[in-house]
Amino acid sequence: MKRFISKIVLVALAASLAVPVEAYSYNGFGTKSSSNKEEIAKGVTLIKEHYTSGTQQRAVNIMDVQYRNSNVDLELYHPNPYGRILSTSQQAINNTYQGHYVVGAVNASFYNMQTGMPVNLLVKGNEILNYGILSADANRPVHYPFAVGVNRNGALTMTEFNTSMTYTVGGQKLELSAVNADRVNGSSVIYTGSHREATTGASQFVTELVVTNTNQTNSGFSFGDKITGTVSEIRRLGEGGNAVIPKNGFVISANGGALRDKLANVKVGDTITAEATINDAWRDAEFVMATGPTLVRDGKVNISMNTSSSHALERAPRTAIGVSSDGSKLFLVTIDGRQPGFSEGATIPQLAEYMRSLGAQHAITLDGGGSTTMVARLPFADTVSVVNRPSDSGGRERSVPTTLQVVTTEPPMQITKPFLSVHDFNSLNGIQATAARATASISSASVQEPNRGDGALKLTYDYTQGETGTSAAYVRMNPVLPLRGNPLELGMWAYGDGREHWLRATILDGNGAAHTINFTNENGFNTRGWQYVRAAIPANIKGPIRLQQVYIAQANTTKQGKGHVYFDQLEAIYDSSYEVQRFRDVSDTFWARQAILTLNRDGIISGFDDGTFRPGQSITRAQTATMIARALNLPTSGGKTSLRDVDPNSVYYDSIAAVEKAGIMIGKTASTFEPNATLTRAEMASILQRAYNIQGVSSSPFPDVPSHHWAYSAIDALKAKGVASGMPDGTYGLNRSTTRAEFSVFLDRVK
Repeated sequence: MKRFISKIVLVALAASLAVPVEAYSYNGFGTKSSSNKEEIAKGVTLIKEHYTSGTQQRAVNIMDVQYRNSNVDLELYHPNPYGRILSTSQQAINNTYQGHYVVGAVNASFYNMQTGMPVNLLVKGNEILNYGILSADANRPVHYPFAVGVNRNGALTMTEFNTSMTYTVGGQKLELSAVNADRVNGSSVIYTGSHREATTGASQFVTELVVTNTNQTNSGFSFGDKITGTVSEIRRLGEGGNAVIPKNGFVISANGGALRDKLANVKVGDTITAEATINDAWRDAEFVMATGPTLVRDGKVNISMNTSSSHALERAPRTAIGVSSDGSKLFLVTIDGRQPGFSEGATIPQLAEYMRSLGAQHAITLDGGGSTTMVARLPFADTVSVVNRPSDSGGRERSVPTTLQVVTTEPPMQITKPFLSVHDFNSLNGIQATAARATASISSASVQEPNRGDGALKLTYDYTQGETGTSAAYVRMNPVLPLRGNPLELGMWAYGDGREHWLRATILDGNGAAHTINFTNENGFNTRGWQYVRAAIPANIKGPIRLQQVYIAQANTTKQGKGHVYFDQLEAIYDSSYEVQRFRDVSDTFWARQAILTLNRDGIISGFDDGTFRPGQSITRAQTATMIARALNLPTSGGKTSLRDVDPNSVYYDSIAAVEKAGIMIGKTASTFEPNATLTRAEMASILQRAYNIQGVSSSPFPDVPSHHWAYSAIDALKAKGVASGMPDGTYGLNRSTTRAEFSVFLDRVK
């Protein structure tokens, strides 16, 4: 890759530069519903936008490159050998090495999907990789000879090209139509040492001139070349062609009877010269790639094809490249399409207007449709990952012959934080619901629903479909979400509905193989309320790792029902000692923090729907019953209580029935439990003693607890065992209400 102190020369699409165009707001896609911007390397920013217009959606990705940054360059890349096709991401990975890092790339050339070969002009370092063709009429995208490339001064260039390839032998000059390509009747092809095969290929319809003793040692054929050599072998029409390509020579393969006649008098030993020229704008360019149509020229929409054609008017996935008037900014753009509900795509006129709205003085289209792909090396990632959603089935990347790559000298950022956010679930863009032997849907949680303050995802499921087997409801990422670096775990807030679920996720490794990881054990996602769950990622898994889906499952048909759960704050964890702030109102220095976190981790407490714990709030008898039932793992299904103030539909009913049956808590009266009444510290001591059979006698009972008090033995036993230490003034405070923090600490000490 060449390095330039400054990249200041821009060859314009027209002879004169227009007044610099300024970016303007484009409303042709409707209302911008979301926009995220992230610097992925110095001078390279990834922008993701989503637009809504009625029922139409459009997902747009922009790679905004400060092109005058001496650490950044644009390269054309093709797999070796030339003619091989690979995905855009794999091409970027293959071209990344020490000091040369691909931070972004898009698909590039139009190509023949049967052969994988580009169809238009392709030149790299002056070598003609493909001489190419132009479309037969203006209804197709590449009818006019326009190209994009980097010229000999390092400037991003978009302008016309004018080429010539000829060979002179036996006193006549004849045209060459292609380099190392398939033969066409009435045309001549030059085969060089760069051809992917050792021979020209069999054909009964060609006359072939094998040329050796040339004045050039390189194996290719380049613009600016004038190669002279000697005809050392002739294979006449009808002899089958398939000449061996000499190491330091070439073969002219002329197809058809007309060329047979013109070459009839050529004989072994004759001198032959092959030469190729290109207009000065492209002479000695780093690369040249014919493409089209043009979109913007001199700051104005100027489309080099029939804008009424079906190709131009189809709302399809699109890829484009643009540059600012002074050449300092490069824009790579993809617009996803053919995915109703996510992104419809864009017409060519819409794409042109959008490129102009970005501030592009000049812009041109690249290959689109199912090939449209953008990859980026996200912060802290070692390699690139797909950042758009390709339109082929399942978001699969299509293999392509060439890519345009943004290259930097900047190595990947190192992760120094214990965690990084993967998804905040504040938006449903790029997420969909799927199901197995069930129905499922997703929505954003309303302010009245469980919500930790910034939004949450609601997954509604129904397993009552009459089908046998494991039922599951999936939150599927489309496209899959890259996990930066090499995380040890995934962490997530999950709000259960009290039913038993298996909470799991599917990740993909660098080879595309799927791995299932578990946030809980089978049936372990079974509480009502928020809890932070973690899933270990297999060690030594090959990256880059991507998240495909999070899901709940239930194999037992007797436990399959319907309901909804909530997810929030999905994180990648890089330090196993990381502790999430589980409750917004429990700080790192709060005196009861560790006990609260321990009980939450064990599934005994879950806090409130808004993500708070309310540690200073008095605990109710119903809340106490729930915590005790969970801590002791009491059976909570099928139980009944005769206490008339316990609503059978209450979330506390099963727990109250369980602790009553176990003899741990009884009614305040013979017929009432008073579930909403607060718990005194005396009651707390008595309940804990019965629950955990705590016995003991202290040497110095609390002074405010008389020996005849009904809870004396329980309170004194707690003191004897070091569970209760009393108030700052040395008393126990037996008639004071117990706070949620106090009960958590006591329960954590005895369990």
